[in-house]
Amino acid sequence: MNDKTCRPYSDDYLFYDENTNHYVLTEKALIENVGVNLRARMAETALVSPDTAIRSFTRTVSDMIYQFIHEHNVHNERQDCLIATVPELRPIIQKAMEYQAVYVLNVGNLYLSIKPEERAVAIDYLAQSILGNTVPSLGVSILYSGVI
Repeated sequence: MNDKTCRPYSDDYLFYDENTNHYVLTEKALIENVGVNLRARMAETALVSPDTAIRSFTRTVSDMIYQFIHEHNVHNERQDCLIATVPELRPIIQKAMEYQAVYVLNVGNLYLSIKPEERAVAIDYLAQSILGNTVPSLGVSILYSGVI
């Protein structure tokens, strides 16, 4: 599948980053779907602009979810293209990122830990479970390790 067949789109909840070919949660998704207002949390203590901090946070969450997905298959470009074009995958990715955002806010980014056992649990259990659900049009989950 080449890039010309991919038809990703951005909306109020997911932004499609054409530089990485990955979806990223929006601030609105955090507020409306997760109940987290990072801008308000940072209003009193932020040393950097809220826009920069929120963008960094949502990109980190996106990177975490995509990296977890990529660990399950060597055809990462194909996985990314499926995520971008298969309508059933978009809400799965969004929900996984939402759960991951809450997890990171509660326990921190465990990928930064020096302890291997903490890095091993860096991805939220519900996010993993959702990503493991079978996508009807594919007949497998996005975590499928065979040829997709």
